[in-house]
Amino acid sequence: MKHFLLSRLSRITLAGTFLLVGCSPPKYIGYRSEAGDFFAQVPYGWSVYLDRQGDDYLAYNFIGPFEPEFFRGVPSLSVRWYKAGAKHRLRLGLSESYYSGNDYIRKVLREVYGSDRFMKVDVHDISISGWSGKHFVVISPTDVERKTQFGVSNERGGKRRVVLRQHEYAVLPMDSGFYVFIYPATTGGFSKYADRFNHLVNTFKVLKDGPGGPLIKG
Repeated sequence: MKHFLLSRLSRITLAGTFLLVGCSPPKYIGYRSEAGDFFAQVPYGWSVYLDRQGDDYLAYNFIGPFEPEFFRGVPSLSVRWYKAGAKHRLRLGLSESYYSGNDYIRKVLREVYGSDRFMKVDVHDISISGWSGKHFVVISPTDVERKTQFGVSNERGGKRRVVLRQHEYAVLPMDSGFYVFIYPATTGGFSKYADRFNHLVNTFKVLKDGPGGPLIKG
C-alpha cells in the first residue's frame, strides 16, 4: 500500500500562516487525484493512503484523527474506482469484480452486510457532479475479537462483541466503470463526520472517464 500525506509542505505552510494571523485552519482543502481523473474538497489535515492496481482499481482512503467511537479508533472516507468487469485482487489470493454500479450495490449488500442488515436509507437516485448516481446507508453488526477496543458494542448480555456498522455509500456510474464513496462509521460515531462525507460527494468533480479514460469535455 502506498502512503503519502495530503500535500505535507502546503499543509505546514498553511498552518503556519493561519497561526501567524490568529485564524483557525480551514475545514476542507482541495484535492486532485493522482491519476487526474477527479477533484474534490476533503477534510483539512487528514492523511490519504492510495491502493492502486493499474487503472482498473484505485482506492483513496482519507484518514482522520483518533475517535474512540470508530472501529479501531480510525474514522475515514474513501473514494474508489472500479473498472467494469476487471478483477481486483484481495488478500489471501481472492479477487472480486463488478460489471456495473448496480452489480456492486447488490453484491455488497448481500455479501458484506448479509440478511440481518437494516437499511437506514434505502438505495435511491442522487446527482453527483451532474451525473446520475445512487446513495444509501446500511446498518449491520459484525463480530470482532475480544482484544478489539474501540467502536465495539456488547450484545446478548455481553456474550457477543460486535461493531455496529453504520456505513454510508454513494455510487457514480461512468462509461468504463464506476466510483464508490464510502463512509465506514459506527452508529455511535456516524454523526461526527457525516458532514465531511456529504461535502466530499457534493464537491466531487469528474475530470476523466476513470483513471485511464479520456478527458470529459466541459
